[in-house]
Amino acid sequence: MNRRLTLLGLAGYLLIGAAAVLVPSVMPLLTDEFVAAGLTLAAIGVIFPARSVGGILGNLLAGIGSDEVGRSRLVWVSALLLAAALGMTATARLWPLFVGGFVLISAAQGALATGINALIADANQSARAKALNTLHGVYGAGAAVSPLIIGYLIDQGVAWRWALGGTGVIWLVYAGAAYLLYGKAPAQHQGEGSQKLDWGMLRAGPFLALFLIAFVYNGVAYSLLGWVAVFMRDAAGVSTFLSVAMISVFYVALTLGRFLCAAFAERIGYATIFLVLAVGITLTYPLVVLGIHSWLVAVGVFLTGLSLSGLFPTALAYGARLYPGRTGTVTGTLNVAMTLGGMIPPLWTGVIAESWGLQVALGVNYILVPPLILLALYLGRQDARRPAVQPTTRSAL
Repeated sequence: MNRRLTLLGLAGYLLIGAAAVLVPSVMPLLTDEFVAAGLTLAAIGVIFPARSVGGILGNLLAGIGSDEVGRSRLVWVSALLLAAALGMTATARLWPLFVGGFVLISAAQGALATGINALIADANQSARAKALNTLHGVYGAGAAVSPLIIGYLIDQGVAWRWALGGTGVIWLVYAGAAYLLYGKAPAQHQGEGSQKLDWGMLRAGPFLALFLIAFVYNGVAYSLLGWVAVFMRDAAGVSTFLSVAMISVFYVALTLGRFLCAAFAERIGYATIFLVLAVGITLTYPLVVLGIHSWLVAVGVFLTGLSLSGLFPTALAYGARLYPGRTGTVTGTLNVAMTLGGMIPPLWTGVIAESWGLQVALGVNYILVPPLILLALYLGRQDARRPAVQPTTRSAL
């Protein structure tokens, strides 16, 4: 059963990765359409906090839904809701309706992601970092391929809204398959790993450090992903396909980095993974905003993706190790941290870009990066004080 749940999670996260970059992939044409309708970049930037509001609602939904129907059922129900939300948003012509639809998309996707992460963590207790980095590596693979397909179709004249509607159809098929396989699985009520948020965890220094790592990871990543296609098109004058391809460059690196983290995290330690990645992002992110040629920006995007790769899945694994009986709680709370990261920095990026340009706006986000080194060193000291715990459960991966 653990292996079947793992396969369900891997398939779902591949699709979540593809769906997660829908808006960044269509951002140039989305921006053109709504700017022509009278909106500013700052107003369009509201889509990022809207995503985060939806994500927080989704985590709350996951907490309630997991207790009421069980995690495997939560997965197919969330997938069905996601398909409906994508279809509604694809047909929305007014900006408030589009933003509202995107809130619903993010809520359903947040519930789905939280459920899948908790399923994988519980099914692979002897090697959580390996399992979760593999899971998020699969996510990266989906996110790497999706922009190339969308960019190609847009260059061929396909309307950008079809990307949303087509993805909704895919999720409808996934929901049906998950229901047939797991729809009658017994519900897990108030059991181990209940998926409820717990802000009291933030009183513990190590968990607060993980919360901040999750926030910074998504703040930097989603600000870059949300605006890099517009930045490349306007600053470098490249085609829509090549500008959208920067998102794929990022996710190819993210995928590679996560599989590397999966291979080494259990051997060298979670805190060491954090430190290596923190130093990497500190050294490489400036290439994105200081690059004077498009190829140098592309190198910076790749190295940034590589350096960000294992931060969030390793934070999930570290948190699950701290609280082995509360995997869902850890997952839900850290997902909220990631969601807030996807809300606040991308919003200020749009506001700053309106006055000083995207290069300055993306550069401001560098203030989030160097503190990652201090957080990694702190967690390393905490690890040195903690006695080793031997795993007792076999991994399903």
